[in-house]
Amino acid sequence: MKAGSTCPRWPRAGRLSKAALLLLSLLASGLPAQERTPIRVLVPQSTAGLPLMRLAAEGGPAGRVLRCEVYLGHPQALALLLRGEADLLLSGTSQGWENYLAGGPLVLVNTGVWGTSSLIGAPGSGPIRSLAELAGKRIALPFPGSPLDFQTRCMLARAGLDPERSVRLEYFAFGQSMPLLLRGQLDAAPFPEPQATMLVESQHLPRLLEYSRAWAEASGGDPRSPQVSLFATRDWVRRNASLLPELESRWRRASEEVAADPAGTARLGAAVLGFPAGILERAIGYTLFWVPAQEENRRRVVEYYRAVKSYLPGARGELGNDFFLQEPLR
Repeated sequence: MKAGSTCPRWPRAGRLSKAALLLLSLLASGLPAQERTPIRVLVPQSTAGLPLMRLAAEGGPAGRVLRCEVYLGHPQALALLLRGEADLLLSGTSQGWENYLAGGPLVLVNTGVWGTSSLIGAPGSGPIRSLAELAGKRIALPFPGSPLDFQTRCMLARAGLDPERSVRLEYFAFGQSMPLLLRGQLDAAPFPEPQATMLVESQHLPRLLEYSRAWAEASGGDPRSPQVSLFATRDWVRRNASLLPELESRWRRASEEVAADPAGTARLGAAVLGFPAGILERAIGYTLFWVPAQEENRRRVVEYYRAVKSYLPGARGELGNDFFLQEPLR
């Protein structure tokens, strides 16, 4: 599926009649130009984007059209947001933090995905109970300093392994590590959803461990870690502050609906994301969707980056309050 694909329409109980929709359309035509302008949100080609896709299909906040578009490259999508060619960006939480620490204008609107990766093994390997069982194994990670890199290193250390000596960490892009796994030249590599489920079901590779479960082991029982968040620029937040409470509320509800109806969501989202519906349905089950209250999101994001700070590349500062929305949403 090419970047820029638009979202399908989700049928919904109690949906308005065609006549009512036409009336609303005619009324909307008399609104000020800014209120008629669609809100353009960029979402990744992953399960993370499904709640916002569902929200967009049902209608945006305050009568605005929410138009979601699928992107393939995170840097390119971030550039569109920074140039003002997009309004919202759903991306890795760490990407937003990198921008903030570099003096950029990003604000974290909220976090929507708290677990989405699994450790996939070479043919013939089996599930493991703990990362401690990876001692001596050759493990591929996307690139140094990537979210999967520093989280994996942190979890290995908390499982009693030295990330520099107890395992062989090597770096390959996802497209490179897949064939290496299939040929048995790697022992394991983490992949996000739905790529992880695609490898398990189409290539018959074993799912060794879910990252959310490994993080629960490392963090004292809580499987959630901030993985994918929604970002806007400070200027956009100032100009659209009145939209944010409804946007957050409806995004939260859409996340709950996706988790409660994986089959229906998968059927309607498959064409947009370019994955078979069956794969997407099962991948939803391995994705932790949750849009928390503002203060809880802030607390959890700050605590997570404090926990993994020792495994981040270079010196990292603290996340200030201006990285988050300044007022809790009601």
